[in-house]
Amino acid sequence: STSFQEKSQSACVQNKTSIVKWGESSATHAELENKEEPALMYGKKPHATYQEVQITTTDRGRLLLMLYEGAINFLKQSVTGLEEKDIAKFCRYLSKGQAIVAELMNTLDFEKGGSIARDLERLYDFMLFYLSEANLYRDTKRVEKVISLIEVIYSAYKEIIEGKSLDQVMSPIDEAKKVGEALSKVQIAL
Repeated sequence: STSFQEKSQSACVQNKTSIVKWGESSATHAELENKEEPALMYGKKPHATYQEVQITTTDRGRLLLMLYEGAINFLKQSVTGLEEKDIAKFCRYLSKGQAIVAELMNTLDFEKGGSIARDLERLYDFMLFYLSEANLYRDTKRVEKVISLIEVIYSAYKEIIEGKSLDQVMSPIDEAKKVGEALSKVQIAL
C-alpha cells in the first residue's frame, strides 16, 4: 500500500507548485509534506490535537486564564525540580514560565489598558527580573514569590471572566477597578 505522502509526491514530481486534491480541499506539495493521512492524524497524538483545537477555539479571556495557569504550573514544576536537585528540570520549567510572562508583557494593549496596562508591564518586568535572579541564585523563594503574584492577578481576571460568562455584565470601569484592586494587592505583597 502506497502512503499518502508518496502519492502526493508522485503527483507533484513534474511541478512542485501544482495543486493536489485532498478530500474536498486542495494544497500545494509543500503543504502536503507536513500533513499526515487523516486516519493517522488523530491516532498518533490525540492529546496534542485536542489541545490545539481547544486553544484555537477559546475566547481571549479564557486564553488569558490558560496563560496564567500555564505560568503557575511551569513555575511550580521548576520549584519541584530544584527541590529534587534536578537542575535541568528547574531550568526547563523556569524558562517556560518566563516565556509566558514575557508573552503576557508583550501582548499588553496600552491604548485600551491605560494605567492598568502600564502597571502590569512594570509587574511583569519585575517578575522576569526576579525569575532571572532565581535562576542565577537557584532560589525557590523568588520563584514562589512570582507564583504568588501571578496567582493574585489570575484570581482577579478569573473572577472577571467567569462573572461575564455567568451573564453578569461588568462595565469596563468596574472591570478596571477589579484589576486595579488586584494590582494594589500585589504591590502590598511586594
